[in-house]
Amino acid sequence: MKCELCWHRCGTDRSRSTGKCGIDNGIHIAHYGLHTGEEPFLTGTEGSGTIFFAGCTLKCAFCQNYQISRWRSGNHATEVLTITATMLAEIFMELKSMGAANINLVSPTPYVPAIIDAVNIARSAGFDLPFIYNTHGYDTPGTIELLNGIIDIYLPDFKYGIDILGEELSGAPQMFSRCKETMRAIYAQAGNLILDSSGLAVKGTVVRHLVLPGNIENSLNVLDFLERIDRQINLSLMSQFHPCGGLLSSHPELNRSLEAKEYERVVQYAESLGFRNLLIQEMESHINYLPDFSREKVFE
Repeated sequence: MKCELCWHRCGTDRSRSTGKCGIDNGIHIAHYGLHTGEEPFLTGTEGSGTIFFAGCTLKCAFCQNYQISRWRSGNHATEVLTITATMLAEIFMELKSMGAANINLVSPTPYVPAIIDAVNIARSAGFDLPFIYNTHGYDTPGTIELLNGIIDIYLPDFKYGIDILGEELSGAPQMFSRCKETMRAIYAQAGNLILDSSGLAVKGTVVRHLVLPGNIENSLNVLDFLERIDRQINLSLMSQFHPCGGLLSSHPELNRSLEAKEYERVVQYAESLGFRNLLIQEMESHINYLPDFSREKVFE
């Protein structure tokens, strides 16, 4: 089968070779466990049952997960497990037994066929936690359609509001233009976030946007687009940019953390557009949420 899961649409038969993502048709897990640092309505009392898949479709120059996203390039910090769909379903069960509020699939795009198989296996055995699709947002609308009835909560990053930034910083041509199509497909399928009586998310859409130092216009363009989708959409504006992963010399403004005045400008603009379901972060988040996959406890 020719792979067209992401907008690279490389057309690789990943049963024979690796795609542009560098991943074959195996299921490769870098880490899994309870994560208490997600948005409050995703975390619950014990944490989100988070599964970090190895590798990534994108090559973000500032990736905080570079230890595992650049798997196969010699930079991964933990042993990668290669498993079957049945074993992935067993991990879902294990996380539930640990008290997970949901199953949070991080960097899932190249693994969509395996995820579909594993979810169906788990649900046939009575598994009832919501599934979160925690993605960079460069999935094709066709991939989103494949996940209809499989995924309960979509958690896309909406990284860029300027196409050239996506190409220069993430190796993703026309990322803003293409992600707009994907975002429309996600919202049409999942709609706004629905919470249960305890305040936990059970279905819907949450959009994340990381504010980049020196690139405020990028963020304002993203907000302008999302406002046209729905001002009621749950929007998580992140201040946690941290220079790591090997930045491009063509963007020296990214060799520092975000300034408070930059973040405040974006938050104020979001409020002026009428976003009400808005989550904001403390400026210290760029240290507090910095992962280290060489540690047993990834997030201190």
